[in-house]
Amino acid sequence: MVSEIQAFIESQLSSGSFSFLSIFFLALGGLLAGLLPCVYPLYPITAGILKSRVSKHKWSHPLVYYIGLATMYAVFGLIAGLSGGAFNSFLRYPETQLVLAILLFILGLSVAEFLYFPFFSGDLRNSVNVSYANTFFLGIGAGLLSSPCVGPVVVSILVQLITYQTEGIRIVPILFTSLKMFVFGLGLGIPFLLIGVFGFALPKSGKWMKSVQWILALLILYFSYTYLEKAFVLWGYDSGLSAKVFLIWSLALTFLYLQKKEGLPCERMKLSLFQLGAYSSLVVLVLLLQSAIFKFQTAIGESDPGSNSVPMEVHGNLEWHRSKTEVFRLAKETGKPIFIDFYADWCTNCKEFQKLTLTNKEWNETFKKNTILWKVYDTDPIFEEFANDPNYPELKIGLPFFLILNADGKMIYKSNDYLDTKGMIEAIRKL
Repeated sequence: MVSEIQAFIESQLSSGSFSFLSIFFLALGGLLAGLLPCVYPLYPITAGILKSRVSKHKWSHPLVYYIGLATMYAVFGLIAGLSGGAFNSFLRYPETQLVLAILLFILGLSVAEFLYFPFFSGDLRNSVNVSYANTFFLGIGAGLLSSPCVGPVVVSILVQLITYQTEGIRIVPILFTSLKMFVFGLGLGIPFLLIGVFGFALPKSGKWMKSVQWILALLILYFSYTYLEKAFVLWGYDSGLSAKVFLIWSLALTFLYLQKKEGLPCERMKLSLFQLGAYSSLVVLVLLLQSAIFKFQTAIGESDPGSNSVPMEVHGNLEWHRSKTEVFRLAKETGKPIFIDFYADWCTNCKEFQKLTLTNKEWNETFKKNTILWKVYDTDPIFEEFANDPNYPELKIGLPFFLILNADGKMIYKSNDYLDTKGMIEAIRKL
């Protein structure tokens, strides 16, 4: 029942129509995405920004901020359309994850009041003179910061755009999907609008307020660490190494900060950050060069684009093949369909699907007895071959993605819904 409801909602989001029902689901999806835990840190920041922007009408600045946030998602739709999904692929690069980790780390220091950014804090003495353009661009910034949290929700909307773009850039579908993204952003921004209008229900002072700041700062620093961990995993390093680097980085920053006896805390922290950036840049450069050399050597040593150094992976009682040649050989010998799981270490839903294949009895038995299982990582050369196939535009957007082929390689089923148990099993049993 849950998977059927989810499939219905996704069909409304990604359909070619723009009915009142699809508008409702787009706004509702945005509102629910705005309640994700990683969006929470933006709410008190929003309250602090809008509290300092006084005007004759209490709705004016919050409304401009709200429109700015929604506009950022409309821009995402335009960029995704004009780039054919390359922008979304860019968000999966480890270098992008590293930049997000650094930005969130600095934001955490700001919340803890070790850093001060006048642009985000505003000037209470001159708040009447703050322009609406300033508020609008701050709303755009909020939309940009919230985008990594709500990415999976947006996939079903952007898939429609890429599907319609197989014959080149078409302006009408691009604008149409950009409008859908704008409606999604309006739903996502509702909590921001309400917080801006009615304020944050917190007392003005008290020692406990400092504790709240620290808890919030630690939460943001934790998210910073998770993005750093994703970057290291994508580079091929052990996830435990990212924890050690994050700890060393934090201890070094603390040491540099404590070495300075004079100046305001924000000035000392800024200088410490600059010094740490200079010291760590060489280390980061070495890591990037090492990763690039490793990938280059791997590419040279890869003779078969569908082969892999690890011929098979075993998860529970399921055997997942890693070689294209072996998969099609077994499919022709047995007549069984090929089930392909496009997988990435950074993909949360990919990992959830892997768990479901073992805990769902009907699913597990169907996979075990009736299919040839093939796991394709986003780092495998064969992944690009599928991604460049116009029949699979979903791979230009993101993961998870699932594909069922017959023994001759003809597509029988495809989906990015990892909960579509019924659809997958029916497709397998038809063969």
